[in-house]
Amino acid sequence: MACSSTGKVTREQLKHSHWQLIQVDGRLVTEASPIEIEFLDALQVVGFAGCNRFFAEGNMESEVLTLSKLGMTRKSCGNTLDSQEVQFLEMLQQGASVTFVNSKLQLKGQQTWQFKALDAESLTN
Repeated sequence: MACSSTGKVTREQLKHSHWQLIQVDGRLVTEASPIEIEFLDALQVVGFAGCNRFFAEGNMESEVLTLSKLGMTRKSCGNTLDSQEVQFLEMLQQGASVTFVNSKLQLKGQQTWQFKALDAESLTN
């Protein structure tokens, strides 16, 4: 996957990549089980939203990722995690701009969510 220090992201670049949340609005994430997002064939998206596993269909238009047909497990993990999970999934359903910044994946809605790569394919520059 080709990326520069800052750059636009295409649908093809996201395929077969796996990412873990490291920052929200510049604040480091300290949870024991941080959010993860993985992009599969045909831009199917699966992941862990902090408390629940989720799956959805992804669509990319003009560097904006939007999830539809969202499904997820339904357990509660307390107000803080539940609130963060809702914010993250709502952002993805409404549409988040996607860029690479210093080899990190950045999703931006009302907040900026930054992810590090979890697999070798995502690390290729």
